Amino acid sequence: MSKINRGSALLLGAGTSILVAFLGVLLAVIYVFFSKKGTYYLSSYFAIVLLLSVFCGGYITGQKGGIRNWVPAGLIGVCIGGLALAGLYMLVPLAPGVRELLTMLVLPAFFSSTGALAAANRGRRQLQLTRNFES
Repeated sequence: MSKINRGSALLLGAGTSILVAFLGVLLAVIYVFFSKKGTYYLSSYFAIVLLLSVFCGGYITGQKGGIRNWVPAGLIGVCIGGLALAGLYMLVPLAPGVRELLTMLVLPAFFSSTGALAAANRGRRQLQLTRNFES
């Protein structure tokens, strides 16, 4: 696989990840707008949206780029987690602790690499099933 195809797979995965994260934030805004509550606790929701978005981005990268993209797909998680961490730092200007830094950078990288591996293994399994069926 050429570097151009690998790069386009990473860009497609990163775009998918950003799109899913944006849709999650939009759904939260719609929920807050139409809800009658006075207090909202959305931190666990945003954590799920973040991890789901980087997993989907990694999955698309693995689907398009193949098995060699699982390590670079971790960069999707680091970038999206870093953007989320920067957004949190802009909203609440307190220095994050080591635990928060590791959670926002390492965990999304793990999830995006896992998504890329899951997609590559799924594609390889389908190829083997097709070969066995033709034999």
